[in-house]
Amino acid sequence: MTLRRTTLALLAALAASGAVAQTTPDNDTQAPRQATPATPDAPKGKQGPVDKLRDEGISLRFVWANDWAASVRGGERLGATNGGGAVGGADFDMAKLAGIEGGKIHLTFSRYYGHSVAADDIGVLQKIQGYWYPKRQWELAQLTWEQDFKASHINVLAGRINATWQFGRSTYGCRFVSAPDCPYQLTNTSGGFTGFPYVNWGARVKYQPDARYVSIGAFEINPERRNNNGLNFGLNDSTGVLIPVEVGYETSFKTDPYPKHLKIGGWYNSAPFTDPELNTKGLHRGLVGGTARSYDGGRYGVYVLADKVVYKPDPNSDTRNLAVFASATGPLDNAENYTLQSTGGFLWTGLSSARPTDSIGLQATWFRFSRKAVGFEDDLITRNKGDGHFKRDELMTELNYTYKLTPALRITPNLQYIVHPDVLGNTVGVKRVPANALVIGLRVMLWLGGPGSQ
Repeated sequence: MTLRRTTLALLAALAASGAVAQTTPDNDTQAPRQATPATPDAPKGKQGPVDKLRDEGISLRFVWANDWAASVRGGERLGATNGGGAVGGADFDMAKLAGIEGGKIHLTFSRYYGHSVAADDIGVLQKIQGYWYPKRQWELAQLTWEQDFKASHINVLAGRINATWQFGRSTYGCRFVSAPDCPYQLTNTSGGFTGFPYVNWGARVKYQPDARYVSIGAFEINPERRNNNGLNFGLNDSTGVLIPVEVGYETSFKTDPYPKHLKIGGWYNSAPFTDPELNTKGLHRGLVGGTARSYDGGRYGVYVLADKVVYKPDPNSDTRNLAVFASATGPLDNAENYTLQSTGGFLWTGLSSARPTDSIGLQATWFRFSRKAVGFEDDLITRNKGDGHFKRDELMTELNYTYKLTPALRITPNLQYIVHPDVLGNTVGVKRVPANALVIGLRVMLWLGGPGSQ
């Protein structure tokens, strides 16, 4: 049996065993669309098993990350905890494996563990530990077919897929530990963009004749996906469809000494949605409880994201560079938790010539909450006989430094500060408005190709 056949059989067995593990015994850091393994070049004349597999058309990838974080000031309470997970899979080049030019299969599984400082101690809806997810089980996180039609400049991706890494995707957001920009929080929460690892049925078509491109997609909306392991392929629990459209301009170091991205997009979400403040009787849910009022589908929103490399200490080298980024997005209806998200920052790779692959980054995200969302939070305090009023504006900031111990292993100490924390991530027993929160953290990441900072 050839190495190729042996590996295919092994991967099929792993997939089967993963399915069994998930059936026995939630919000999103995502995987890049098609990540490639970051394996060191083998010496000439010597190839390891991973190199041989890649040459035959099978590229393996694996990431493990652990986010330790401690709320040392402010929030609902002080606390510290770990959250993390592992993501692994493979990309199959079907031209090499089956003679199908331009075809690829992408398969990914994931598993997460730990607790959330954001939800348990501060109360905020946004994640502070990007690798934390509430479901501690094996997940099918991707099963897609990609077909590239080079002659017509069209690329099609379809299968079990999430929307957040196909549309409104930040270039640098996942280089940070917190997750307001990984995925883009507002499109994920208000737009209904499914995010990794919660894949549903979907497809994306991209036409890109040069640096310019246009993409359109259609994705199943299925809230129950968060409650299963991704192996339920039925459409019985689907509630609607998400249709995003994006036009943009993107370059890389291969074609541009100072690469840039510009993405302008919008979405339509046909699924029903709930009122942030009122119950089915039109009363304030935070005061009297009850089920949230539901509305028929028909939500819209728009976004714009931009980034550019603006400086290189050595014009002839791409390793060391300074990139800046900014974005803004908002829904076009008034029954959402958010009315605006705007993110900006920089990432400086190779600040020192002695450490050319290390990076330092600063990111700030401004959230504007709807009056309904703030009214709900104020009602919770009134109901629990507390005092204070929530602000409509929330600011999340992060400063981090990524130190590469080896090409595959890195650590990222980080400092986060949250101004006017919300409590939409933990609404139980709220009696006061949390003070501004200070969080210190440390990420340890093993990166062998796949999701995570690169």
